[in-house]
Amino acid sequence: MSKRFLLSIHKWLGLFAGIFILIMGLTGSIIVFDDEIEHFIHHDVIHQPDSNEPVSLDQAYKSIIEKHPNRDVRFTHIPEQANRAIEAEIRQPDNRRYLYIHPVNGKILRDLDSYNTFSYWMLKLHYTLHSGFWGEVIVLIAGFMFICSIITGFWFYRNALWRVLTFKIRPRFRDLKSCSSELHRTLGIWSLIFNFIVALTGIVIISIIVMTNAKKEGPDPMPDPPAVKTSIDALMAQAQQTYPSFDPSYIGMPRQPDGKITLYGHTNTDWPIHYKFSNYVQFDPDTGTQTNSFFIKNQPVTTHLLSFTYPLHFGNWGGILIKILYCLFGLTPAILSITGFIIWKKRNEHKRKLKNERKQRPIETKTDREQIAVQS
Repeated sequence: MSKRFLLSIHKWLGLFAGIFILIMGLTGSIIVFDDEIEHFIHHDVIHQPDSNEPVSLDQAYKSIIEKHPNRDVRFTHIPEQANRAIEAEIRQPDNRRYLYIHPVNGKILRDLDSYNTFSYWMLKLHYTLHSGFWGEVIVLIAGFMFICSIITGFWFYRNALWRVLTFKIRPRFRDLKSCSSELHRTLGIWSLIFNFIVALTGIVIISIIVMTNAKKEGPDPMPDPPAVKTSIDALMAQAQQTYPSFDPSYIGMPRQPDGKITLYGHTNTDWPIHYKFSNYVQFDPDTGTQTNSFFIKNQPVTTHLLSFTYPLHFGNWGGILIKILYCLFGLTPAILSITGFIIWKKRNEHKRKLKNERKQRPIETKTDREQIAVQS
């Protein structure tokens, strides 16, 4: 494969997918801090006075179903102490709301339409472009183009990898074109592995979403949850007593009459990059009897790899330092998209200039000859 052909493939992939890569890179760098952003915006209700009272999920659930019956209820943050609000998400097919709830008395402190929250708006832009199913398809295609662009870029610059990584190639910043070219090569090589992992995991995630939505034969059914006659707080204690290494951090309440209460969380054998839904214990909402359990440590390697996908893509697995690195490296697709466009534009301008010069040369030569003939 010739270098010129490879460069042509790399160029057109970048041009076609460039605007989408730009959007995904910028929104992805912001989404890394989605929890921190929302907590900053709503810090007045999230942080509560210190209290010796126990956290009551039962009271919280009672308040939710009284105000919002027939919802798919999920507890997304369960505080260990009563100095922080319980966070919940409630869903219907065409509606989703975020709730902040008092950790002791269960009073709903803030009730938000998710579409009006900054983080959810950014997330929808990131993977749907606010265009529904076809937006997801476009993002999937752009993801494939991006990963092909990474592969072709790697092959094109393969002989310069080590020299760029060890700073043996000195950057030249003479003008906009050379500056863009140096940034494109240097950032592309330094972010190569990161961008490949993020692009690959993104393709896996959006592929699952697209295939799930494509198989739907109609709208999702309205939630019709059964009456919960057991104590959610007692189930939390029971799960931790039965499985001492299990730390539940997310609860899915039953959505339909035959649904179960599902406690999701990590165990002390999980890696940091295991997804928080990698382990779960299920209970009957009527009797409180355990009906099922699933632990990632007992699963094949392929299941572990799938569990790594979401944390590796969004960077929510290693604390604030990892998030900062994800944010900075997450900007590189946007920069590569911009610098790639500038390189293409400047090359086209240079080609047009040369073409015009070639057109003018014969005219000038003929004129000169006529003038010489007249003078003689």
